[in-house]
Amino acid sequence: MPTWDDVTDLARRLPDAVPGEAHEGSPAWYAGRHPFARFREDEGRQIVQVWSGDMDLGAQLARRSETFPRIDTFDFRVSVWAWLDRLGRRELAELMLDSYRVRGGVRRAARVDEESYFAGT
Repeated sequence: MPTWDDVTDLARRLPDAVPGEAHEGSPAWYAGRHPFARFREDEGRQIVQVWSGDMDLGAQLARRSETFPRIDTFDFRVSVWAWLDRLGRRELAELMLDSYRVRGGVRRAARVDEESYFAGT
């Protein structure tokens, strides 16, 4: 069962990922000027917010509302909230890498060594 510490561990494996704060002060990880992982909490449970460029992701995850309580589809990206205690570490890593690629840009994404990133997940 992942926690925000796992988000931090995975984020540190990505080129140029920098810890910071979201506009309201919650912890977040940035790729350039955009957050790609953001901490949220509800009734003591940890939530990670990530982004995707897969415009069909909402439909793909619709049956998993117990894990993904909020999915917002915009014109060019999808915002996904996931209960950390409902994800496996590998699934968290996949969501974060997708988010990093969307939010961090093509050049940054091209520098990711997927083999080392996924090692130990």
